[in-house]
Amino acid sequence: MMLFNVLRTRANINMRTVVALLVMAAVSTTMVLVIVNMASSQAEEGTISARLLALMALSLIGFIWSQHTADTLVAGEVERILHQFRLSLFDEVRTSSPETLETVGQGPIQAAMTQEMQTISNTLPMLMNGIQQLVLIVFVSLYLAWLSLFAFAMIAVLAALAVGIHLYRIKRINAAVREAAEDEGKLFGGLTDLLDGFKEVKMNSLRRETLLSRLKTRSERTRDTKATIKQQWTRETAAVQLAFYIMMAAMVFIVPMFTSDYHDVAVQTTTATLFLFGPIGSTIMTLPAFNDSEAALAKITSLQEELGDALSKQHQREANATDSKDTSAPLTDITEIALNDVRFTYPGPTGGFSVGPLNASFKRGEITFITGGNGAGKSTMIALLTGLRAFDSGEITVNGTPLGIDQLQNYRDQFASVLAGYHLFDALYGIDPIDEDKVNALLNQMEIANKVTLENNAFSTTSLSQGQRKRLALITALLEEKPVLVLDEWAADQDPHFRSVFYEKILPDLRAQGKILICVTHDDRWFHLADRIYHVRDGQFDETST
Repeated sequence: MMLFNVLRTRANINMRTVVALLVMAAVSTTMVLVIVNMASSQAEEGTISARLLALMALSLIGFIWSQHTADTLVAGEVERILHQFRLSLFDEVRTSSPETLETVGQGPIQAAMTQEMQTISNTLPMLMNGIQQLVLIVFVSLYLAWLSLFAFAMIAVLAALAVGIHLYRIKRINAAVREAAEDEGKLFGGLTDLLDGFKEVKMNSLRRETLLSRLKTRSERTRDTKATIKQQWTRETAAVQLAFYIMMAAMVFIVPMFTSDYHDVAVQTTTATLFLFGPIGSTIMTLPAFNDSEAALAKITSLQEELGDALSKQHQREANATDSKDTSAPLTDITEIALNDVRFTYPGPTGGFSVGPLNASFKRGEITFITGGNGAGKSTMIALLTGLRAFDSGEITVNGTPLGIDQLQNYRDQFASVLAGYHLFDALYGIDPIDEDKVNALLNQMEIANKVTLENNAFSTTSLSQGQRKRLALITALLEEKPVLVLDEWAADQDPHFRSVFYEKILPDLRAQGKILICVTHDDRWFHLADRIYHVRDGQFDETST
């Protein structure tokens, strides 16, 4: 009962109060049934009791108040707990390194924050209603047993038999639902291929026909599976209704055969039996929702444990990669950053790609180019330099002082960057206040002022070419006014004209401002503009030019 354990341990409300409210709602509903039966008996005698009418009003008020109060308390508390789960996941993602996210995977995190939490949010009110209906079944059953013990026993046997058969058949339906979800996921995956690979599909008729044939097959399979599920649910609904009608027939035709005084309470027991149909149906329908919530919560909990284990390993690695002294001294007036014998190996069962030893220095007012072939380790070196990845050995020094463990985030905050696989935000997060004149000047300098404007502290559009999107990303980085700027193959997507502007105008201007400039580049035409060049080969600097 993971879900109830979470409510018990994390809820700020007293769960005993919620249970008491649900019991009160069930008792009030049972009282409505009892009063209706008593009023019916009096109506046969031609009398109407004002006392019963007052009790009916009081019972209805008690039901509405207790049910509404319980639902409100639980719904608010569930959303608060889910909010805590989300904030916890946000914080864990925020402190994660790329390798931690690679270990856990983005898919499970997105599913936990959206699909799984939505499942819990939607189904928990159903569970609370199911609990209330279950309590109602208990009280109505006690009332039915008081009216006729034989009728109660027969209804109990028939209900248990019907519920057992229903749950057995539901397992088959749930298996079909999971199969349909899997087929639908494959269908959506194929649709993603069609949309994301539109150009490749358009350029190859054979690929297009093969992909569309597969999509058609998956769509047909999804259609058939879902149609079968709907048919099964239709049969199951009819079976449940049939079971209820059989119970009703038993009250009218079978029970009188075995009791002598049943005619005195026949109407009351029949009414009580009818009253049971709704609660029994609601309780049965609650079970799949409960299973869904338990499964969703298990996935969230498992993800948190996996993230926690990965973060523990990450923190240990970061502690090994920084100076062990405990210092929170802020990093100010940075004039030089250096890598000293830094080594890193990608984790794996047999050991992965390694870089190092890396020895390099980057100074204020200098342009440093980093070159090397694809797969040489340039991006890994940048990730180590910027603190995105923790290295295995060596040290980073700032102004000649080893970086302390408590300075790591402060160190990351000194970098503005446009890295490989960057994400362009339309809003200027983390830049406050925003100098609109500076933004407009940068838009003009990047030659996109005719396409993009600043509106409500956000760019009016990001639907641009790849090169122009990188210019917007560089504008964002420059607005951060950080002392270090790192650009990974930034000029690769620029046209020849703006590539010249970047190397011959923008970089020298930034150097004059006293920034530490680090650029991964292959543009040897402009190598003469760099103050120093590091060449990366097989994870090592094997050539340094100044």
